[in-house]
Amino acid sequence: MLVKIINIWGLSLFFIFLLSDVSWSWGQKKDIDSKNVKPKTVQVDKDYDGRIDRIEKYDSRGAIISIEADTTGDGKINEWVYYEDGLPRKAEKDIDGDGKTDTNIVYDKNGVIVSSESDTTDDGKIDEWVYYEDGKISRAEKDTNGDGKADTWLEY
Repeated sequence: MLVKIINIWGLSLFFIFLLSDVSWSWGQKKDIDSKNVKPKTVQVDKDYDGRIDRIEKYDSRGAIISIEADTTGDGKINEWVYYEDGLPRKAEKDIDGDGKTDTNIVYDKNGVIVSSESDTTDDGKIDEWVYYEDGKISRAEKDTNGDGKADTWLEY
């Protein structure tokens, strides 16, 4: 449709309106959980060495699900963090680079660290426990003789 408008200065202005099947839904929210929105994976080279050292995974709503990271720069993923509702819930770390988890970290529902446990002797057994209150270390326990039980304690 072509519309001619003459303004106050006597100039003719022409507007072209294209009619099409357009509908408006005022006040309605768009469905962001629809099937056309897919989970997303982001790969990052944080140290600019040409190798991917961080992989972030997001759900269809854009909330973070997990992060895998190479924090040592050796090209191997050595840290995994898992999220619920955008907050960390647990993490795993390979401290010595052998491909096995050495440290497990647990977070509360608010994403604040609660505890960690580690295999510091690389024998496959947990021998160190650290407990937190309000995100700060409150006490630590250590198994120094390899029997699987704490025999050294430290309170903060």
